[in-house]
Amino acid sequence: MKTFRSFLLAAFVLGAHSAAAQSVEANRAGITRVNLVSANPIGLLFEWYNGELEHALSPTVSLAIAGTSYDLDDARYNSIDGIVRYYPSARAIRGFSVGASVGFVGVNEDSCDECFDDNEDDFSAATIGVRFDYVWIFGRDQHFSTQAGLGAKRILRNSDVEGLPIGRLSIGYAW
Repeated sequence: MKTFRSFLLAAFVLGAHSAAAQSVEANRAGITRVNLVSANPIGLLFEWYNGELEHALSPTVSLAIAGTSYDLDDARYNSIDGIVRYYPSARAIRGFSVGASVGFVGVNEDSCDECFDDNEDDFSAATIGVRFDYVWIFGRDQHFSTQAGLGAKRILRNSDVEGLPIGRLSIGYAW
């Protein structure tokens, strides 16, 4: 009887270790991560704020919502964007992606009288954009992430306004 209990205990310990190893391998393969939340902690030092929440809908497509606030050319830009990303490697929220965004921007022009022809100090407008991103997910449990990306978006207000730059250098958590 004592030998049987020892055998069951040994089988349980070895089985649990094998099951844990399989779940880590599944995470390393990128199968279980479908959500990603990220922010730019370095931007806090320069009063450039951004955050993003992304969810994989399929292996190739994800949806995200991003909020940004920054100063550019003596004006404060506050925006929110909805983003659709395509991952050609079929590993959503990992690797290279091409994305399109639609959003809304509010601009507060502090001392930028020449920026726009109608001399309004503040305005709000819709935006459309394109972006290129890369996501790395690290760690034994594959939760820590780093993202980098570039792009541009156009303010849909008048023909005098050019595109706004989009830059992304963030760290985050994937689950």
